[in-house]
Amino acid sequence: MPYRLGLAGLAMVAYYLARSPRLALAPLKDRALLPQLLIYAFFGLMMTQYSYFCGVELSNAAVATVIQYSAPALILAVVCFLQRRAPKKVELIALIFAVLGVVLLATHGDLGSLVISAEALVWCLISALGVVIYSLIPTKLNQKYPVPLNLGWGMVIGGGALALYTRVWQLGGVSDADGFAVLVAVVILGTICASSFYMTGLKIIGASRASMIACIEPVSAAAFAYFWLGTEFVFLDFAGFTLIISCIFLLAKDRKKA
Repeated sequence: MPYRLGLAGLAMVAYYLARSPRLALAPLKDRALLPQLLIYAFFGLMMTQYSYFCGVELSNAAVATVIQYSAPALILAVVCFLQRRAPKKVELIALIFAVLGVVLLATHGDLGSLVISAEALVWCLISALGVVIYSLIPTKLNQKYPVPLNLGWGMVIGGGALALYTRVWQLGGVSDADGFAVLVAVVILGTICASSFYMTGLKIIGASRASMIACIEPVSAAAFAYFWLGTEFVFLDFAGFTLIISCIFLLAKDRKKA
């Protein structure tokens, strides 16, 4: 994670430094918005990425991804609270579906036991909370400065903090061509491109819609985990996946009518 965030962030910031050094350094000099940038970096980007991969390590990619993408329901709850309104009927059903989906994935219907470790569940839920934070916090920041620039600085700050925490200089890392190729793909495609596209879409259509559309990721994660990695699922896993993904479509359909 330090390499992924740090290298991707440095590449994005370097692009703006080459084009306009004054603009590139502006977010760091903006005293009014610097706290927002730091919260975005530490509790949004860094916390989401680190906790997500901890969840993957302790469970599997599909479960961690699907639980993380209960975030749109959490975003909806926060938006309702900030707007001081009760959720509409469809929104309430979607929230219930999201909660039930997470419960099924974690317990397989037996509330007295967990089929994934409690530690894995906690890390996955922290990851979902991180998605809420980085979707809602940098609103003013993204209105004032380019989204990729804010994202770049957030990654540099978060990646730097993780590098110190993990003592990255003591890690072995990759040592062959295949390993470096995968690292480059993760940095460019999985981090720079994916994050820039998501944050740009978020700026255009808002946190709720952006997070809902992005929820196609759990479907692809589950498919790749099953067909490529050989991860085994039971019926209740698929039921949990379906409930969480259904809440996304319910919210999307409701917003389309609105």
